[in-house]
Amino acid sequence: MANHTKGRIKKLAGIAATIFVFIIIALAVYNKRPSETKYTRLLMGTVVEITLVGGDETGLTSAADAAFDEMQRLEHLLSRYRDDSDVARINRAAGKEAAVVSKETMDVIEASLKVSQYSHGAFDITMGVLGNLWHFTADDRGAMTPPPQQEAAKLLPLIDYHRIIIDKKNSTVKLARPGMKIDLGGIAKGYIVGRAVDVLKRHGIKKGIVHAGGDMVVFQEPDDEPWLIGIQDPRNKDRLIGTIKAYNTAISTSGDYERFFIKDGVRYHHIMDPSTGFPANKCRGVTIVAKDSTMADALSTAIFVLGPDDGMKLIEKLPDAQGLIIDANGRITVSAGLKGKVIFLKQ
Repeated sequence: MANHTKGRIKKLAGIAATIFVFIIIALAVYNKRPSETKYTRLLMGTVVEITLVGGDETGLTSAADAAFDEMQRLEHLLSRYRDDSDVARINRAAGKEAAVVSKETMDVIEASLKVSQYSHGAFDITMGVLGNLWHFTADDRGAMTPPPQQEAAKLLPLIDYHRIIIDKKNSTVKLARPGMKIDLGGIAKGYIVGRAVDVLKRHGIKKGIVHAGGDMVVFQEPDDEPWLIGIQDPRNKDRLIGTIKAYNTAISTSGDYERFFIKDGVRYHHIMDPSTGFPANKCRGVTIVAKDSTMADALSTAIFVLGPDDGMKLIEKLPDAQGLIIDANGRITVSAGLKGKVIFLKQ
């Protein structure tokens, strides 16, 4: 059963302190609104928070529990860390045979391939092969060391989204070469958060937020106030650079401050460039606002890898996506569709 914030959140305080280093934090809206009830649970390697507005406690708790259960079910399908997941079975069969997968897994892989095409490979789920090469442990950053570049170079031939073979009719996925691996970490949370919101709505919830690490969906009724979402400074967790008015939308952020270590003055983080096998180095953070939470999640990663110039060009081509990019030097650019919706704060 889900626990209210007053209870379990105390146990999660240490984890939450790290989670809120992420660039987006839910803030209060302008006017006083009906009471909020918050529920938290550990899922997908992060603290997932569901905020619901109004309603009776019994109904809210039932809805939150159903949403968490759905998120857990989907995590079991999409996680590379579970031996019985669809992803694990696809990876074990690489170069040999196709694996039968669930509709949900097929949907996520199809969406990932679209973003790979949009970004010319800047987003590529076959980077799962790098998982055994790079390790990011928040409690032991000082001892971390980047792998030799030649080791990463050896794995690059196995990174190629074109070699993912999908058969929708038979619900199968195959990796063409032995040794290939997929990792849905750059897209699965967005998909799962979106599905959780669907569950909440089916339970009659009219207004709320589902927030999992860098991925968030906000929803409300047509005549309701917008949510106000803070844009965090990627180099100062206690400072906001601005806010975004959010209304029935998904917001996803990718940043070089989520999982990282610093060695010899160089920051190494978990967002990899498929062309090098090393961390992308053109951005500090990217926030995407989009109708679809799955696409928002993947696009934030793709644009982080592309960098501010090519990344903004991609955003401007997509009709249902808007974005804010903080480049490697801290310079901020905002897409045309987001201008007027971002309020920068005086420092």
